[in-house]
Order: sequence, then structure tokens, then C-alpha cells
Amino acid sequence: MTRFAISMAAVLLTAFALLSATDTDSRPWPGKPDPAAQAVPGPTVAGEPVVSAAAQTAAPAAPFEDAPSLTMPGAPVRAGRPIAIHTADLPANEASGLVASRRHPGVFYWLRDGGGATTQRPRAALYTIRLGDDAQAYPVRRGENFPFAQVFEAPNTDWEDVVMDDDDNLWIGDIGANDCVSKQYLYRTLEPEPDTDDPFIVTARYPLAFPDPAPGCKTRNAEAMLWLDGELYIFAKTANSPVYRVVLPAERNKPVALLPVTEFDYGVDKISVSAVSDDRTRLTLAGHARYWVFAADPKLKGDAFLRKAMSGKPVHTARFDSAAGNASVEGGSYVPGTHDLLFVAENKEIFLVRDEPAKPDKR
Repeated sequence: MTRFAISMAAVLLTAFALLSATDTDSRPWPGKPDPAAQAVPGPTVAGEPVVSAAAQTAAPAAPFEDAPSLTMPGAPVRAGRPIAIHTADLPANEASGLVASRRHPGVFYWLRDGGGATTQRPRAALYTIRLGDDAQAYPVRRGENFPFAQVFEAPNTDWEDVVMDDDDNLWIGDIGANDCVSKQYLYRTLEPEPDTDDPFIVTARYPLAFPDPAPGCKTRNAEAMLWLDGELYIFAKTANSPVYRVVLPAERNKPVALLPVTEFDYGVDKISVSAVSDDRTRLTLAGHARYWVFAADPKLKGDAFLRKAMSGKPVHTARFDSAAGNASVEGGSYVPGTHDLLFVAENKEIFLVRDEPAKPDKR
């Protein structure tokens, strides 16, 4: 036991030292704190009962590599219809970001931007969804449908989005600033094997602030990020949803620069979701109650791609048909290899928008 404690302390000290370093950035380094480390139990959140084991598991648990993956369109589903996942919605509220894994077909990661923190519903963690062709959840880890893995060395002040880069690193955006003054950060993490207890390891941390804050503010509030052609983009949550390109410094943990790129000509305001389809022909943005799909030119790259797509009117728009009236959608991703869209909402609802002819929406 003594040897274990010494090893555990050594690994955590090494991770802290690496994050504190300012050497030239390179590929992420290895290292894992002990997965047995547990958070201090927190109080039960009022009005949010603990999710039962029956609602979080499915029997029998299919082998991880054998369950079908959501990579091809299935039976038609009405746009914006919530998916019933074993009679349970998401296990925690305040879902705010969603991204698809490249290495694990059918796996999506989502995070929270607030809400109560307990050992069963932590905030400094990424949760996993694993869907099959039938748009139903499959177990990810030991029969759990919605397990989480903790993220070390990345406090959740106001996590708002998560994206995947070209090297399969996950980037967490602690970019919310409703008070106009909160400090904002980008965290780069390694993707663990989702069917293990391994945590997410932060390999770099970058402070940021918008160069053109609103009068009386030190920065802007943001909730949507996009990884495109080797670059990270952030959308400000304000009128016309201006987008900025992130310029990473040569050294880890130094502040990033945000360069203004463009904003919408069409009235798309205060977005909380941004996603590009794998074939690069569609750009989708969403707010709490509505989503917009824009046609994109796959031949264009980076800034030019966004300027062209954001200069026109959407080819489709619709409202989320929430059972609660207002789902507050804040996370979304294209299903890899398709034009299907998956969204998560702060009220625990999940929406799947299949790629099918859309009915005119005049609202």
C-alpha cells in the first residue's frame, strides 16, 4: 500500500510539473494518475434524483467491439425528435458540449457547464454516449450506458464545448463568461480507452480573452468551438455570432491570440453549437431552441470555408421539439460519415436529426 501511495504521488507531481512547463509544444506526453482516485462525495442536488442502476445499464452488456456503430442512416426519424434511450435521458443536467470519437465508432463525449457536483455527477469530467444503428444506447463500460471519466488539472469554471483535433486530442473550452470578466481557458486532453477507468489527461492549458470585448467587459461570452483544417475556432455568443481563429503560442500554457474571421450575414445569433459534416458540404449552428444548416464549399479551407458558408442563408432551419417546451440545446455533433446530427440539451434530453427531406419551417 505504501508503494502504491508513493507511485500515485509521483505520477501526479509529474503531471503538475508538465502543465507548469513552458517549453516548445509538441505531441502530447504519456502519463496517467491512478484511476482509483475518487472525488469527495457531494450533496445530492435538490430536484435531481440519483439515476437508478436500471436506467443506466442494459443487459446483457454487448462486447465493446461487437455492438453496431452509428455510422449509417437508419430508419427515418422526425427531425428534432428526442431519442428514448432505455427509458432514461442523460444522467446529469447542464449538458453543454458534444463531440464524436474518431477511434471508437458510435462513441460521443459530452460535458457539463454547471449544475451540482457529486461523485455520481461530477463537473470536471467527460461523459460518454455510445449509440448503435438503432439510435439506442449501448453499454460503454461494465454495463454502464453513460459512464464518465474525470479530467485532472482542469477545473470546470464554465466548460462550454469540446472538440476533437486532427491528432485525436480532445479540446475542452472553459470559455463561458456571462459576467464579462471570468477567466477563460482551453485544455488539451488525451482520449483514454472509453471502456476503461482511465481518466482524461490534460497535456496543455492555454488562457484566452477576446480582443474586442463589449463595453464595460474584459472579454466575451462563448459557448461553441469548431476544429477545422488544423485550426481551432471559437464563436462568440452575441449578435450575428462572430467567429475567431485561435492562434496557439509556441509554448504550452501561454495565452492564445484570437483573430476575428467573419460573422453571419443572416440573422443567426447567440449560438451554442457548431459542427461541420465529414464531407465538408454542411455547416450547422444551433442555439437553445433552433438549429440552422448552411451549405458549404468543400474545396475551400479554414477562414475562407467559414466566410463562404456564413455569408448565405441556411438551406434548412427548424426548432427542437422539446417535451419540456425549451430544451436549452448546447451541444451537438454530426454523426461520422453521415449528415445526421446528434444534440444534447441542458434539461437531459437527446435529439437525433436524421438526414431526410425537411418540411418547410416558416417560424
